[in-house]
Amino acid sequence: MDTDGTAPRERAPWITAWFILDAVVALAPPLYWAFDGKQTPILGLPAPVFYFVAVATFIAASIVAAYVSEARSGGLGS
Repeated sequence: MDTDGTAPRERAPWITAWFILDAVVALAPPLYWAFDGKQTPILGLPAPVFYFVAVATFIAASIVAAYVSEARSGGLGS
């Protein structure tokens, strides 16, 4: 047992699940291959571009959520 109080804290289970989902979505590019660039654009973007933008936004949101969760639990303070 650590006497100085610097033992690693447990990460919230929803953060772990979110990062696992990030990995699955980011490492599954065949999902966007199913879309043809000639299909109707989604929000004005071709489907593959929309996929990449959505994945990047999802991963960025998970990093921000993990940071906020750690900050609220006091894991970032000195």
